[in-house]
Amino acid sequence: MHYLNICRRLQKKTLEKAKGQIIVINERPYDVDGEAGRFHFTTHRVVQDGKSVFDTSKDVFVTLRGKEYYRTVGFKEIAYIYGDTNESFRKTADLINRSRQQQQDGTPSRTLQESTEREGQQILDYVKDQSNRILEQNGFSEDGQYQANSTEYCQAEPVLLPSADIIKAANQCSDDFDKAQLLTNPVGYEDPTTTTNIAIDDVNVKRQNSNRPKEKDSEEQKSKYAHNTIAHVENGKKKYTLNGGDTKSVLLFIMAFCFSNNLIGTRLQFFTDGHTFLNKAILKALSWYSNIGIILDWYHLRKKCKEKLSMAMKGRVIRNEVLEKLMPMLWHGLTEKAINFLNETDTSLIKNQTRMAELISYLERNKPYIPCYEIRKKLGLKNSSAIGEKMNDLVVAERQKHNGMSWSKEGSVALASITALKRNNESRKWFEEKELDFRLVAKN
Repeated sequence: MHYLNICRRLQKKTLEKAKGQIIVINERPYDVDGEAGRFHFTTHRVVQDGKSVFDTSKDVFVTLRGKEYYRTVGFKEIAYIYGDTNESFRKTADLINRSRQQQQDGTPSRTLQESTEREGQQILDYVKDQSNRILEQNGFSEDGQYQANSTEYCQAEPVLLPSADIIKAANQCSDDFDKAQLLTNPVGYEDPTTTTNIAIDDVNVKRQNSNRPKEKDSEEQKSKYAHNTIAHVENGKKKYTLNGGDTKSVLLFIMAFCFSNNLIGTRLQFFTDGHTFLNKAILKALSWYSNIGIILDWYHLRKKCKEKLSMAMKGRVIRNEVLEKLMPMLWHGLTEKAINFLNETDTSLIKNQTRMAELISYLERNKPYIPCYEIRKKLGLKNSSAIGEKMNDLVVAERQKHNGMSWSKEGSVALASITALKRNNESRKWFEEKELDFRLVAKN
């Protein structure tokens, strides 16, 4: 009845305005998909000299195209936020249609999927436009290159903890390693009160084939994935989640977000999985800013060592013996010592030299990003991007990585955009105003 009363009031205004003119009922009803059901309203147009001069279906309501329905804020909250981000489109459509007692003429699951993906794409487009505008205002080109003449960002000194605090923490570490060696690790120790922690990682889901696969498809075609990049920005007790279809785009979002939230000036501490492309992309995108750091997440470092040694060593027992000696070295930031240890491992214990070489190469490449994790722990600093992994699960994996599921690239990123909207507590503002605050929030 709420929608019907609105339409009646608006139609009355139309009739008053149209005195002396011809009022024509539009043949096609105005279709609304709401939380209470699907409705069809009559709309009118004012015709003068054979031309339409006022049309309530366009001048009062949002213009609909083809068989499109106008979807209310309530419907979007129920269908997109509480439904699609948790359950399949089919289950969500069945649930809302059953609750509205419209099993026969309700919202089809395919229609729900298309409208959800369209909404997610609109969110992503808004973030892109907002980021481009913010960066342009701060002296960046369209592709994210810093063009202003100011050198204040690249000359700023990194804000680190006092050396006395670091030495004190080192003295509290295990006596199994030389304390002086621990202090030679080049990775700095940031001041948490002036630091913004950023966990960034990629997550892939199975990608839909555009055509039905043939029996002799290549392995390359079989292993296609839809790619998402998720970033979690944290400053103090406030957080925000960003997502996009590729690393470069998300790094631009991060830069714009930092400007928008007055985070430029803090140390931007990145936590990554050690992927060479990701680390290089971060350093390239933020080459204009000196107060940044990259740390190889401890969880990923340990995981990589276990995986490579499982393939390299002759059996689980030998692998565990090597791990037992290797991981304390890496935990204390003694990367060179760890590399030498692997190089000197008895070759009779190794079944795959290639995998061992890959692990050694991995440690050599990531040496600049492997700190003394033990000292960081004593100082109360983060060692892990676990929150980034959790965001991957919450934004993408929990919904999109079930058995048998496959996604188009656009569909996967669009649904992740709606899930990020939910995590950032911005769904109501977006559905009502088509705008985002783009601000750190207390809960995320």
